[in-house]
Amino acid sequence: MQVYSAILIHPNISGGRCSGNLQIKPEGVIFNSEEINYNINFKNLSIYAGGAGNRFIFFKDKTTEDISVYTSDKSVLKDQLITSSPYLSQDLKQSKKNLNKLLISSLVVLSVIVLFIVGLFLVKDTLVKSLAKQVPVEWEQNVGEKLFSTMSAEYNFIKNDSLKNEFLTVGAPLFSQMENQGFKIDLYFVKDQTINAFALPGGKIIVHTGLIENAKSWEEVMGVLGHEMAHVSLRHHVRGIINNLGIYVILSAIVGDVSALAGSFINMGGSLATLSNSRAFEHEADEAAWNYLITAKINPNGLISFFEILKNENESGIDSTVTETFDLSFLSTHPDTQNRIDKLKQKQEKLNQKFNTLPENFNAFKEALLKID
Repeated sequence: MQVYSAILIHPNISGGRCSGNLQIKPEGVIFNSEEINYNINFKNLSIYAGGAGNRFIFFKDKTTEDISVYTSDKSVLKDQLITSSPYLSQDLKQSKKNLNKLLISSLVVLSVIVLFIVGLFLVKDTLVKSLAKQVPVEWEQNVGEKLFSTMSAEYNFIKNDSLKNEFLTVGAPLFSQMENQGFKIDLYFVKDQTINAFALPGGKIIVHTGLIENAKSWEEVMGVLGHEMAHVSLRHHVRGIINNLGIYVILSAIVGDVSALAGSFINMGGSLATLSNSRAFEHEADEAAWNYLITAKINPNGLISFFEILKNENESGIDSTVTETFDLSFLSTHPDTQNRIDKLKQKQEKLNQKFNTLPENFNAFKEALLKID
């Protein structure tokens, strides 16, 4: 015979209630405990769902108002002696109806919670973008300075004002766009044969000599420059950190004070050296670079042709370090290079404007840069 844990409410008990066991027997409902035993005959029995949210099943003697027994075990309603009793059919129907309402309400609440959580993740990128715009650029610059100081001991930086000014002159239409958006870009050349360029938080852009060596024109190099500038202007470094903080921290910062992120940003700043750009970030940077180049009247097809160089180098295995250098590198495995080429070629088909002719001194610039020890 099934035994159910139950509570008896009785005025003669110390404290007004006690716990015990409930059994359904032919003569009625039987409650047993060390303090008291109590029986309710089926003829006088009333059953109903009650308590907070109708979570309990109550058994009450119709002849008294002060005494009742209740259990949270709803399987009691399926007890054969209860379901077969002609006195309880109406009570059972009403109790099950109330329980169904509770179930439906619970499912509705659960559905709302699930939809809310799903909705948060669907709009997470929008929230992150909004929050990133509130983060002072100075925070990024401070992190970038620290990373740059660390790198200075590992990289062989080339110091040649003449060549740097030559590069800055060609890229002036791109640099001016960044300045108009409030970003100061600092350019550095590194003696390294890997085909690579990357941006640090705050606007420092590092260009490897290997990239210059493998490029065939200023247009290709400017395409790379535009891409790295886009990582800065689109706040990808900040957004990457915020993404890693989780939705709760993001919501807290949005409804609270963005300064609450300062500690997290500073602590995670060092991890940017191993933070890979996401698929979405790479596509965004390609898109923005394309637009920057068009605004600068620099032929954006150079971006496509350089991607093709990277693709061929990567497939040939000539430079296996192409994808192994600093994880914020121009060539990312997310998305694959061919996918990015295809998307840019779709844009290429819509081009119908003329572009400025860039200086013909690229090969001389390359030769001079590569000669520097």
